Amino acid sequence: MTEYRHEIPMRWADLDSLNHVNNVVYLKYAENARAAIPRLPEGPIGEMSIQFKRPLLLGRRPVVVTSSIEENRVLQSIGLADSDAVFATVEVTYGGLAAGGPLHEAAQPGAIALRRTDLDATGVVNEAQVFELFQETRVPFINGVLTRATPGNFVVASVEARYHRPITPQDRLESTARVGRVGNASFTIEAQLGSDGQAFASSLAVLVGFDAATQSSRTFTDAERETLAAAMG
Repeated sequence: MTEYRHEIPMRWADLDSLNHVNNVVYLKYAENARAAIPRLPEGPIGEMSIQFKRPLLLGRRPVVVTSSIEENRVLQSIGLADSDAVFATVEVTYGGLAAGGPLHEAAQPGAIALRRTDLDATGVVNEAQVFELFQETRVPFINGVLTRATPGNFVVASVEARYHRPITPQDRLESTARVGRVGNASFTIEAQLGSDGQAFASSLAVLVGFDAATQSSRTFTDAERETLAAAMG
């Protein structure tokens, strides 16, 4: 199996409010690496997933994306130069769009105004940028559900996205979000993007409790579990 290795310099703009590399930026790193691969699997991207292993901080060493191809999938790991540590893994499945369906009626509705910079050269929102739109959907949803949440109390462990049809320029893009499952230390958010009641893309994000002081996972309080359970769609 051929492996492709690409180095990408880090930028200040890659960081979030916790001084970690923003979740969406990992997908941008992976996208940059895939663009340099001579031949990718045929067909459109139907699914993309990412697992976050550990926080990545700004440094002088470049990010290293290692990619390999297995049939219709591109498997990628994201690390740093001169280090064996893996900070995230990405899996991209080509070959056809995933089957779609209606927007969830029981989920919390919202809307996102697309920007011209959300579009690629073909005039559609590319797959990595869709993750940013899902992030824009999750953040206000969490803030609305957990009104007393402290920033950094929860971090995203993984996100899976399925693409049902291309997202083209529209004045307002509909979104839905709901809590799907609640455990002792993690919960899921199911989100959709679409228009006229039909989903164009859907995602499942797993979030875990996080203690910013110790930089480690934590269990939920009873109040957090009750609040999250009440938001299940």
